[in-house]
Amino acid sequence: MQILSTLFLYLIMPISLAIYWLILRKNRARLWFLLLFSYFFYFLADSRYILLLLGLSLLNYLIAGKRIYWIGIIVNLLSLTAFKFWGTSFGPLIEILKSLNMGFDPSSLGLAVPLGLSYYVFKYTSYLVDVNKKRYPACQDWVAFFTYGAFFAEISAGPISTFDKISQQLAKLPKHLSNEFALNGLLHLSIGIGKKVLLVENLSRMLRLDIYVAEGPENGLLNIWLLIFLQGLFLYLDFSSYSDIALGLGYLFGLNLPENFKSPYISKNPSQFWQRWHITLSNWFRVYVFSPLSRLLLSRLGSSWRFASQVIANLVTMTLVGLWHGIDTQFVLWGFFHGILLSLHAWSVQKRFRWVDTWIDQVATLAAIFAGWVFFFSTSFINLTFKLRSIFGYYGWGKINSMLADIPHELYVPLLIMLPIVFSNYAEASSLVQLPFKSKAMVVLAGIVLATALLLLGNPGDFTYVQF
Repeated sequence: MQILSTLFLYLIMPISLAIYWLILRKNRARLWFLLLFSYFFYFLADSRYILLLLGLSLLNYLIAGKRIYWIGIIVNLLSLTAFKFWGTSFGPLIEILKSLNMGFDPSSLGLAVPLGLSYYVFKYTSYLVDVNKKRYPACQDWVAFFTYGAFFAEISAGPISTFDKISQQLAKLPKHLSNEFALNGLLHLSIGIGKKVLLVENLSRMLRLDIYVAEGPENGLLNIWLLIFLQGLFLYLDFSSYSDIALGLGYLFGLNLPENFKSPYISKNPSQFWQRWHITLSNWFRVYVFSPLSRLLLSRLGSSWRFASQVIANLVTMTLVGLWHGIDTQFVLWGFFHGILLSLHAWSVQKRFRWVDTWIDQVATLAAIFAGWVFFFSTSFINLTFKLRSIFGYYGWGKINSMLADIPHELYVPLLIMLPIVFSNYAEASSLVQLPFKSKAMVVLAGIVLATALLLLGNPGDFTYVQF
């Protein structure tokens, strides 16, 4: 079952909210409801791996604070690595097994990456580390802990919340749904759904056109830059729309979830981009990989190697960020590329160049970020080679006029709508939270009407980051 379906949004959710706020009065009853509803959602979405979710939840709950806590970390990361490795690396092996006519279909093993594995594994791993570091005590309430790991709004594609922030809210859920939380929830939901069905789906239609999938010398410099520009818009709007919806669902159940995006395409430098893009994942890698690795390198190499330590930590951390998306060359190169960008920015700050944090830096950052999507969206090494050549004009300027002419006219309106939104401070629903009550109510009403109409016209595709 998808969050973005009329069945879920207009039947299951209203019934669930009515039970949660009108029938259940005690905090414990509501906590149990959140747990059961989250597992019910997961069972409908991906019943094959519900035992894996239960097993890892139980292991991490029991082992936290113990001397052997590291076993939990190893099991968590091995589970994630194994499923991602199977999904990306064993395709050829499956085809070989099929050719042997062994009497069964190897692909029926169904070893795709389980729904939400990348997200709840990181939640549990950070929890084990934090408890061991005595940042907060181990959880003694298994219902709260299991709810934290499986909360339905976060399980598919984040955000990756930390246990200390969520556990405090679960321990004292609101007795009533406040007007502020109700309006903020509907605001995030309506804007998230509007982004998805109005902007993302039209971008997806555009990117499926033959003019964007063809490979050849006719697609030159202008063509490839238009392609990666649209792909960058698509990925951002798709992922941020899910994050808006997740935050909205959290508000409606009385939970304040962490933001995941803050208009990343207006960033002035690569470092700022990662403070605005997939914020909870960036924070996770900063706290649990970059910072300890930097300190370790600095202690081993000495203060004279401070910058070198930072560069190494940047490259290692961002390569791991790439691997988190999938054990595939395209993601490794994309992560490594961002490690280089962060290191170059650190170097320019150290040298105190005049153009640092000026409009020149911002334009260069934006160009580099979009150029990096070439790695992310490449389908093969040959495809990547072709795109890299095109970026630098190897095939000439291209035929952008014919590409623009082939775009259906009805797609121009969504494109013109999204551009001023994406490159402004108002790209996220959270930026509208500070509006006056009446203004927010009008936005919510318009958003609900628009989102409902668009959802009834057709079923939107799944969110891209669900697969990670």
